[in-house]
Amino acid sequence: MTQRPFHRPVPLADLDSVGASDDPVARSETSHATAALLLGDADGNRDEAATRRFIELADDIGFEIIAEMWSAAPAVSAPGALWRLYALREWITSAPRDLSEMFADGQRRVTDGIGYDEILAGVELPAGPDEVARAIDEILAGAFRGDVVIALLRAAAFVAICAAGTDDNDVSARLSRLSQDLSDAAVAHRRGGLD
Repeated sequence: MTQRPFHRPVPLADLDSVGASDDPVARSETSHATAALLLGDADGNRDEAATRRFIELADDIGFEIIAEMWSAAPAVSAPGALWRLYALREWITSAPRDLSEMFADGQRRVTDGIGYDEILAGVELPAGPDEVARAIDEILAGAFRGDVVIALLRAAAFVAICAAGTDDNDVSARLSRLSQDLSDAAVAHRRGGLD
């Protein structure tokens, strides 16, 4: 019988207290503890069932709860990065056809051939609604298996392509900001982790 390797315990979060406190310090601590719980260890030691549950967390508990836990967190933090990944997933699942069209338009505008961002985003080509939805779930799965830097960079690349695929300047600016936030979080994690 093979023993599982010992892992440092992950701080447990009191999910029942989320939103119950008006104390910003307590809310921040809970926010960071829940994010640490989901990200787990850097070795990616998590079974597939747990990974699938984390990917579908917003479906199970409601996107509003995720927003309440993490939306106020700084972009370059574990809860801030997870909030942005879940918000991206929510956007994709609510409008997969629109996002796949935006992604395809962005591909055409950014490059004549396959570019770095396209490869990094990892969306199957041609990118239809199913391929785009599958890509965000794969990105989240990577984050929950310990590949946080790669997951954040993939999400940033996907969003950058979408930013190039819209004619709405406000949407393009917001997506460019989101892409930069995800890239900055990836760099921070590579340099020592997200707080």
